[in-house]
Formats: sequence, C-alpha cells, structure tokens
Amino acid sequence: MKCEKCGHEPAARDCPACGESAPLWAGFCPRCGEGLPEAAEITGDRRLCPDGNCIGILDAAGRCVICGESQAN
Repeated sequence: MKCEKCGHEPAARDCPACGESAPLWAGFCPRCGEGLPEAAEITGDRRLCPDGNCIGILDAAGRCVICGESQAN
C-alpha cells in the first residue's frame, strides 16, 4: 500500500484472510473487510494530516500515518 502522491509506504501487515497489505493501525482489511487483530494503537490528539488530499491523522511524532507528511511542512 503506497501513497500515489508522495510514494510513502506505511508499515503494513498481510491480511490473514486474503493476503492484501493493510497498515499496522488498520482494524479491518481494505480489500475484504476482514477484522485484523491487534491493530497498532495510534496515540496523540487525532490531528488531521496537513495535506488536504490525504485522509490520514498525525502520529505522536507529528507525521501522517498514511502518507508520511510532517506537521512542520
């Protein structure tokens, strides 16, 4: 799973049902909808990505969990 805009590839794991790559923080597979156990917890105050085209949120370090955009940019 790679961002089409910036090319960032977030840490991921394979869905046990279909094998599709899903971000570590995802609770469900983006392809088949299967629930993914032990989704990585996202900490912080749930600030939106500064890139207006991205649906991600910022992690504790201020970097988007989807595209990698930094809050400082």
